[in-house]
Amino acid sequence: MEESQFLKVAKKAALKAGKVISEYSGKDEHKNVKHGDPSDYATEADIEAEKTIVKILTSNFPDHNILAEEQTNINKKSEYTWIIDPIDGTIAFGQNIPNYTVSIGLLKNNAPVIGVINHVCFKNLYWAETGKRAFLNGKRIKVSSKKNLDDSVADLELGHRQRRQSRMDSYINKLITKIGYIFHFGSAVFSQALVADGTLDFYVSQAYPWDFAAGAVIVREAGGKVTDFSGNEPDWSKERLNIVASNGLIHEQILEALKV
Repeated sequence: MEESQFLKVAKKAALKAGKVISEYSGKDEHKNVKHGDPSDYATEADIEAEKTIVKILTSNFPDHNILAEEQTNINKKSEYTWIIDPIDGTIAFGQNIPNYTVSIGLLKNNAPVIGVINHVCFKNLYWAETGKRAFLNGKRIKVSSKKNLDDSVADLELGHRQRRQSRMDSYINKLITKIGYIFHFGSAVFSQALVADGTLDFYVSQAYPWDFAAGAVIVREAGGKVTDFSGNEPDWSKERLNIVASNGLIHEQILEALKV
């Protein structure tokens, strides 16, 4: 199936950013604390990877909008908006835990249409384009076939310290006793990739658009479902989002548990 130029460029940018990140791996970097929370920070690798991605995207699509986690917010009033997280899982990166990823998503008229995720350490490149299925290193991937919440395997995002209590109240306490087993990987993007390839049955989180835009396309094209906590399409223009990404078969059970 022919790839669009959008997807080709996004894959190129994700791979080049991964190389930049790898050059910083294992180094003792200065940590720029964000939001006054020492558990939330950016490194030089985040900044340089973002610059690499933005340079590639702007040279190919100079009229597109770009929203990135660290420094970039370009509004050209285009129907296309690139959503970038240069390193999702910065704390994992800083601790040499191999769960960090590069995430590049594209919105068209505020709807996700392309997603690329580079799981840097394992050289795994996930990608999807609306209507063209989801792939991992060129092989098609599918979500799991699990049908029951009580024997499902999931990730419930704990996140940074300042927002942890609100997450506990919003979804963790409501789901924690209803799930078969819980893992936590410290990267929203990586966890969505694992839902898409069938490793996890679902993932629940509250975070920013750059944490979900790429993953939403990949999960959906792998046969899964992505909604907000009410079962509706997420509003991608919001600053923060509530997201359920699942294999689709247990989605309604998750939403029902969240109503309690």
